[in-house]
Amino acid sequence: MDWLNLKGKVVVVTGGASGIGKAVCEGFAECGASVVVADVVQA
Repeated sequence: MDWLNLKGKVVVVTGGASGIGKAVCEGFAECGASVVVADVVQA
């Protein structure tokens, strides 16, 4: 049973450039989702 098939879905992750957010992005991608990563760089 493939209960976490996200093929054809788009997810937006804020804070996805590092740490937990990065791991979340990788997990969604492994499940087939297209991932939009949003983050900020502090100057």
